[in-house]
Amino acid sequence: MLGMYVHTHWGYHHPYAARTWTLRDWEGYLSGLSALGFDFVMIWPLLDSMPPEPNASDRAFLQTLAGAIDLAHARFGMRVAVVVAPNTIGSAE
Repeated sequence: MLGMYVHTHWGYHHPYAARTWTLRDWEGYLSGLSALGFDFVMIWPLLDSMPPEPNASDRAFLQTLAGAIDLAHARFGMRVAVVVAPNTIGSAE
């Protein structure tokens, strides 16, 4: 197994921020990884920092990410892990 980690919330502009990627961007990225022998992608979409009812941009991002995961599986034969972490969850204090 050879994997790559993708953090999707750095505050850069397209194409440097994975959150701004289109499905075509993901396809190119995954194609390049696959050509280099990668077969695993770990993605941290920071789901825990989204509101309980995701806003329009969150929903659009999640829809694109779902398409990217489908591409990784179907076209490139990759395994994908979606990472979640509690470090961005606020508290009442």
